[in-house]
Amino acid sequence: MRASRLEPKERSTAELCSAGQPRAAVPTWFVATTSLLQAILREIFDESAYSRFLSRHEMVSCRGSYAAFLREQENVKARRPKCC
Repeated sequence: MRASRLEPKERSTAELCSAGQPRAAVPTWFVATTSLLQAILREIFDESAYSRFLSRHEMVSCRGSYAAFLREQENVKARRPKCC
């Protein structure tokens, strides 16, 4: 056996994934792309707006705070000028 190759039992836990197999290297472009896609989806589905609402009003996420968020969003939409 070559000295540079370690048996699975000898590898540190940081080098193994949860299935006990060696981790595959993830390209940085893929990580950046998935992060961007996740941020876009959070904006589309108002998750980031809700997070900003919670931090602005110093609230925790619960049914009541989400209801307040929805009321605020409806008020904002009602004040926007309608086109045509």
